[in-house]
Amino acid sequence: MDELTRWLDEQVYPRLSHQQVFGALPGFKRVGRGYVAVCPNPEHDDRHPSFYMRDGVPFGHCFGCGETISWWKYQEMKGLNGQQVIQELARLAGVPPLAGGDPEKAAKARAEAEAVEAWWQVARASIWRPEGADVLKYLRGRGYTDDQIRAMDVAARPSGPSPGGLKLPPPGYRLLIPARARGGRIVGFAGRRLDGSEPKYQYSPGFSRNGFLWGAYRLRDTDIPVVVEGILDSESIPAREVVALGGTVLSPAQAQALARHRRVILALDADDAGRKAMEAAVLKLAAAGAKVYVVPDFGGYKDPDEYVRANGPKAFAELCRHAVAGHKWQADRLLPVAPPADDLERDSVLEKALDLAEACHRTDPVAAKEVLDMAAARLGLDPVALAQAAERLAEKKQAQEAENLVRTALREAAATDDWREATRKVAEAREQAAALVQDAPKPLDPAAVEYEIAHAVEGLLYPWPELNRLCRVDPGGLTTVYAASGFGKTNFLYNLLLFYLEKYPHGAVVIWSGEMAARRVYQRLLAILSGVDYAEIGHGFRIGAHLPEVLAAREKLRLFSDRLYILEPLQYPDVIALESAVAVISRRQPVTAVMVDYLQQLAPPGKMDGSVKYGTREQEVTAVARELHGLGQARNIPVVAAVQINRAGGIQRKPQQDDARESGAIEQYSQLILGLWNAGRAGIHALRDGHVPVTPPDGWYWQDDDTATRQAAAMAESYGGTLVECAVLKSRYHGHENMAVPLVYFGNTGRIVSLPTVPGKLYVPGGSATGGDFGADKKGKKSGRKAACAVSLAGGE
Repeated sequence: MDELTRWLDEQVYPRLSHQQVFGALPGFKRVGRGYVAVCPNPEHDDRHPSFYMRDGVPFGHCFGCGETISWWKYQEMKGLNGQQVIQELARLAGVPPLAGGDPEKAAKARAEAEAVEAWWQVARASIWRPEGADVLKYLRGRGYTDDQIRAMDVAARPSGPSPGGLKLPPPGYRLLIPARARGGRIVGFAGRRLDGSEPKYQYSPGFSRNGFLWGAYRLRDTDIPVVVEGILDSESIPAREVVALGGTVLSPAQAQALARHRRVILALDADDAGRKAMEAAVLKLAAAGAKVYVVPDFGGYKDPDEYVRANGPKAFAELCRHAVAGHKWQADRLLPVAPPADDLERDSVLEKALDLAEACHRTDPVAAKEVLDMAAARLGLDPVALAQAAERLAEKKQAQEAENLVRTALREAAATDDWREATRKVAEAREQAAALVQDAPKPLDPAAVEYEIAHAVEGLLYPWPELNRLCRVDPGGLTTVYAASGFGKTNFLYNLLLFYLEKYPHGAVVIWSGEMAARRVYQRLLAILSGVDYAEIGHGFRIGAHLPEVLAAREKLRLFSDRLYILEPLQYPDVIALESAVAVISRRQPVTAVMVDYLQQLAPPGKMDGSVKYGTREQEVTAVARELHGLGQARNIPVVAAVQINRAGGIQRKPQQDDARESGAIEQYSQLILGLWNAGRAGIHALRDGHVPVTPPDGWYWQDDDTATRQAAAMAESYGGTLVECAVLKSRYHGHENMAVPLVYFGNTGRIVSLPTVPGKLYVPGGSATGGDFGADKKGKKSGRKAACAVSLAGGE
């Protein structure tokens, strides 16, 4: 099935109705299980409504001219072309239009479906011709009126071939009922014998009926399905919600499909087989998450079809409205009125009651409690002890089910040569197993949510007050810092790290460094704290002599050391190892923030040990971003990751949201994206080119403001530094996208400070720069460093 056809069948058609599409046609009105109207075919002078639109199918058929007109074709008849039809149907259905898709493939699929439907309508009409006389006699013999037969989606088996590659049941099965997929397309047939011999039904060769629900194509998302056994019952009862199992046994796939509707009514046959099947179905549907109701009996009639023929569809609808809760009905059947005389019988009944309570407990704890209360009362047991036994049983069964899921997936993986598919199945099974042993989702608790809002942790500050006015580093997710290589993203993280250690003294800061070894990170941190050249600090360690500023920085880092964790790839190679390390640290002390330098260097789950195979680099990065976002959410802490961006636009171009390598994957999981741009690396020499140093009055300018950029660059250069611009590229909670804060970056020390408001010594009014960068004095310090560093690392308010 092509993408466009799948989109129509799964997203659009189930949300549309004939009233929305054909409702303006003259004579449009409800008739039976559908509508009639005047035929929209311009070549048909239809004076009496002949155009019939059956519930659940995206087309109508005219019994006057024989034309089958789909919702799509009707839009084309109104003058719309392919893409316009997509947009109009999406608008009517309230879904986003499909981007892409192959209109030619979709047109071919629609043409085939319309040809099959036209053929089927001819077959339906044959019931009223001599070749269908035996089928008509059979249906009348069952008590159906001619009006009921006309409304049923049944036909006499044609003698010729069927279109679209559809195969028919064997010739002896004269009554045909179509199997319609979601969207109304015919995908096969059930054939019924008329002479009562067995088997009553045969199906199209190759048609799998294990998970198929007959009539489910008519269901809307808000409908409550009414489940019957017989396929013919689902056609003879004129109610959109009626679906058939095609037998007595509810399959797991059918249970999952029905559970999507949350509430289900079971109306299976009233014989012993039907009652036993209903008991099993209640358990399966409850375990699948549905609230189940049952129609206990049909007033002496054996099945819904017989009841409707005798009493009419309105009486059946009333019967369904008074359906009883499935768990109560089943518990009442299981539990004796008085306690059993012997322990063996009591234990057998108790085991079944516990199974029922366990099935209900996952999604309906109230129903589970009602079952346990009934069991305690009728069996003479302690309610508290019974509830504890039920809870232990539920945990045991869920653990067993989770283990079986993984074992089955591993067996299937071992039997296949397709390692990608095997890996996918094992990962999927593990995910399902994890979901089984977790607590069931709980409904919204406004009081708890309001408490969380009132006590929510405020986002972390930056060392730069101007940036704090635009956004914060929020907990509970991923913040990413975009920059090209050499533009300062690593030192940006280091400045944040030192600020957090000083500003938030009760929490640890964890940094995973794929870019530098721990010793080099330490040396960088000393350079930022002391304001002394990075190389000079290394020289000091080699000769055993340090400047006073370095000694003071070393002492400060020693004070921070019990709250600073530098993780290296050799020991923590992937994102799962990082998560485990953070978990261990969190048990010892609170964690203020987790940092990653940089995201693309961190391996995804399972790659290092080969347990997971990734098809593309983007899949790997997506997995890492998802895990980092999940780490922030799970521990309600900020995770800040540097991100290497593409150079496709050149280093002069400022970063954009989609510049990151594998940008879509990273952007999806980032709640805040900051973009760094280095004017020096971009070749900007603002002072030399005669620009006057100016700091923006509000501390920021628009990212595309070239004049403000060069004025800020001149200000940074007047202090011997470089303009590093920090722009807000995405902010889920604060806004201010495309606003940029100018900062001063000193590459020799790694220090980043706020942009001063007064020009530095290198600016000569009326002239240009006095020449180059600052020269280093004999101690390795920059002579203008103190003037440039007006904002300390403990600032940020």
